[in-house]
Amino acid sequence: MTRDKRESKGQALTEFALVAPLFFLLTFGVIQMGILFGGQIALTNTAREVARYASTVPAGQSLATIQAQANPILQRGIPAYNGGASVTGVEYCSYENPTTAPTYSFKVIITITYGHTLFVPLVGGLIDGLDGNADNTYTTTAREEMKVETVPLKSRPPDPPYPDCGANP
Repeated sequence: MTRDKRESKGQALTEFALVAPLFFLLTFGVIQMGILFGGQIALTNTAREVARYASTVPAGQSLATIQAQANPILQRGIPAYNGGASVTGVEYCSYENPTTAPTYSFKVIITITYGHTLFVPLVGGLIDGLDGNADNTYTTTAREEMKVETVPLKSRPPDPPYPDCGANP
């Protein structure tokens, strides 16, 4: 054996020891972010499906009724669902129809919040505080608006139960 081969024998182990933590952090970070993104897509789809449900029933459904509709959809869609989702908003508002003025319609706005569990400890420690809470979850929100399926009204509905949606319905 020459002198150069003897001196470089442990070089690969040293290089691996320096690179391995970054490699594993990156690999597990990709796995954790994939779980989070999959959960966010399911949360958005759930908000859309619940808004579709709320748009076909009489206006003014209770929050408990909407939450009961959302829970089974969330359980099916979110990977490793932890039960931490809640419908945080069900709002109805009215707007003037742009094509058949002066008639008015309603839309429902559904907001759902969910705390995605962080499974990878080291990556979770880096992501955990980004949402403002250090509770081993990452909280995200999905919001969906949908037109309520009713016959257009000839006059603007009363403001207390159905406020104006604003300039952009």
